[in-house]
Amino acid sequence: MRRSIGRRALFFAVATLVCVALVPATPPELRWVDWATAGIGAFWAILLAFEDLLRPHPPARIRARKPEPSNPFGPPPFPGSEGP
Repeated sequence: MRRSIGRRALFFAVATLVCVALVPATPPELRWVDWATAGIGAFWAILLAFEDLLRPHPPARIRARKPEPSNPFGPPPFPGSEGP
């Protein structure tokens, strides 16, 4: 069975890369913000990836279409026609 990483983990991984890429453009006194944000993003990316990879997946099954419920009402009258 093939397992994949979800969109949440990929989002935080990309956000972490963006934060690390912004480190050289950040003033030296504020670089701790980039590193802290990158650390938090990496933390969540790793946890969410583990969650996606370790979660038990139900076996794939084919679902039959449910029958459409019958409608107890008739169709509406056409516009401009006179009602009963």
